[in-house]
Amino acid sequence: MKRQTGQSMTEFLVVMPVMLLLIFGAIQFVFIYQAKTTLNYATFEATRAGSLENASRQAIENGFTRGITPLFARTTMINNKEDTLAEKVLSARDFARSEVENGFVKIERINPTSSAFNSFYDADVFAATGVKQIPNDNLSFRRSANGALQDANLLKLRVTYCMKLIVPMVDKIITSAVLSVTKDSFEKNCLDAEGRLPIVSQATIRMQSPAIECKGCFYNN
Repeated sequence: MKRQTGQSMTEFLVVMPVMLLLIFGAIQFVFIYQAKTTLNYATFEATRAGSLENASRQAIENGFTRGITPLFARTTMINNKEDTLAEKVLSARDFARSEVENGFVKIERINPTSSAFNSFYDADVFAATGVKQIPNDNLSFRRSANGALQDANLLKLRVTYCMKLIVPMVDKIITSAVLSVTKDSFEKNCLDAEGRLPIVSQATIRMQSPAIECKGCFYNN
């Protein structure tokens, strides 16, 4: 029996790091799931806003900021008193906007493509303003091969957000694992330089206004 003295303590010391890693990992993945769910909603809001305002970058960013704001709505204190709801929302909105301005959000316009603008732009509008604009009215009467014009009136966005990981130990493991397999330069910078995890969401909505070409406004064009 004397030889077994301290055996349970030894077993505990061996198992404890593994248990802590599993617990911390579960906590971190709950935060990731919450962020992904909010990002899905924010991407939808960004696409919806863009569909209403000519697929403009500013409208898309505003919609995204509104949608992602709940992710940053944390309780803060001023003069030992909780902020009012309005103050919390405004603070969260400002933080969300700073995330966009600081380059932690990549917005790609997947559709309409540059070739779609070149193929379907309204010649009269271009002659008058020099702007390539895809017609959005009377689509059922406008003919195009294989319904390509109708497809060009679908706004599809892909948004990548660099999420900050807050659980110790697990953050390094996750970023190192994802960094070893990603090939995207934005995601690599997100993981390596910033220590953040890139999460991606997409949304597609039919345009409710004519899409206007904006070269250089999005990450991929």
